[in-house]
Amino acid sequence: MNTSKFKYLIALTLLLSVISSCKEDEEPLPEPETPVVMFNFADPAAGATYSAGDTVAINGMISFENDMHGYEISIINTSHSDTVVFNKHEHMDGKMFHIHEHWVNNVMHHSNMQLKIEALTDHAGTRETKTINFHCHPM
Repeated sequence: MNTSKFKYLIALTLLLSVISSCKEDEEPLPEPETPVVMFNFADPAAGATYSAGDTVAINGMISFENDMHGYEISIINTSHSDTVVFNKHEHMDGKMFHIHEHWVNNVMHHSNMQLKIEALTDHAGTRETKTINFHCHPM
């Protein structure tokens, strides 16, 4: 009987070690990745300088793996009380938006400017933002 009890004890020990080792090897499931809005803008170039009367072209693309619900672009004069000198809001649905706009430099003082591009990723107002800084010379 000692041999059968001993074999039973060894079998039970092996079973418990297999069960506990299986649980230790389990890794938590990875969290799903959050989709990222892609901004690809050729104009204006970061750090570009525009003379009086120059046209500042705004050319680029916004893309997202889910449907977006529009975009907003603004040019802000950060040297003078964050004055918005250009604003365009488009409400449309799609996974990709091509943007082709322009603004003519009419500032009265040397001004640091910021193009702010906001992708509206849902109807609740969630936004992803990209900024491009440039400089304008006065008229």
